[in-house]
Amino acid sequence: MNEKIYRTAAKLTIFIFSVLKQLQFSDRDAMAVSNALVKAHLRGYDTHGLPCLEGYIDAIEDHRITAMPNIVDQCRIPWALTIDGDNGLGQIAATRAMEMSLEAADRTGIGVAAVKRSNHFGAASVYSLMAAEQDCIGIVTSNASSVTAPHGAIEPILGTNPFSVAIPAGKLPPFVIDMATSAGSRKKVRRAAANGAPIPLEWALDQDGQPTTDAVKALEGVMLPFGGAKGSGISMLVDILSGVLTGAEFGGRVLSVFSNQERESNNGHFMMAMKIDSFMPVNEFKARMDEELGRVLNLKPSDPTQPVVYPGYRSGLEEKKRIKEGIPLDSELIDRFTVLGAKYHVEFPS
Repeated sequence: MNEKIYRTAAKLTIFIFSVLKQLQFSDRDAMAVSNALVKAHLRGYDTHGLPCLEGYIDAIEDHRITAMPNIVDQCRIPWALTIDGDNGLGQIAATRAMEMSLEAADRTGIGVAAVKRSNHFGAASVYSLMAAEQDCIGIVTSNASSVTAPHGAIEPILGTNPFSVAIPAGKLPPFVIDMATSAGSRKKVRRAAANGAPIPLEWALDQDGQPTTDAVKALEGVMLPFGGAKGSGISMLVDILSGVLTGAEFGGRVLSVFSNQERESNNGHFMMAMKIDSFMPVNEFKARMDEELGRVLNLKPSDPTQPVVYPGYRSGLEEKKRIKEGIPLDSELIDRFTVLGAKYHVEFPS
């Protein structure tokens, strides 16, 4: 078992920022990516932090991703924006999209951004939480490369298609949904395959269309949507909002930034921010949220060893813990990034 070694969020941010600067990223873009990757670690989504950076750098060095994207935005009406990510990293376009949605929400009470020509953007809650931290309700969707079969099919046309909603509370951690609309995350399947571990039976089909717990066979087959027909419908909704509406690819045509050699991945993202004070005073809303969430926390659990929680509760507590104690990293991961950092004359933090 790999030893866990702790590094502060600030040090990891500086490391990622410094590496990206060596790849000719602007300060603004390098900081957007660094903040997004480290925020994923803080929330406990460790597969969406540093491990993504290696694949991003490979794509940049192969000129499959634009290191210095010229992002173009257009505001057709005061609350609606369209953004062309110019095939840059998804974190850059997504951060810009939520920032502009929040600016529109300040003006009109709501802001919506439709993003095309983007790429993998990491953890979706990074962007929905940007809204919650500004006393807004944030809604974020993105489509992804075709690995998931709709309900009843054995051919993929959908991605893992993440969906996130963040709603602020008062004293309690915010309510945050951050989920793949596939039954499981593709990254978790890859990790299980690497470790020789099984996956839940309902996650995937093998090449013959049969349910499997073998992670390697799952990677050769297709992922399944969560919740059968209902989850399949939600995954399609994500593809419609993120792909059809935005002008990005959709319907199985999005490619993976980590593996494709054909053309731009052309992921699409959909962002919405709604100002809470458009409906009621923020303090009143947060008090009502604390009451709602507190009632959930106080429910009698079906398993006495497992307290009842709500979406975002554990991640919220984990973020506070990791801000204080540092982010736990495997020694093997640190070794890899020590080598990667040396390539760009950037020392991995001690």
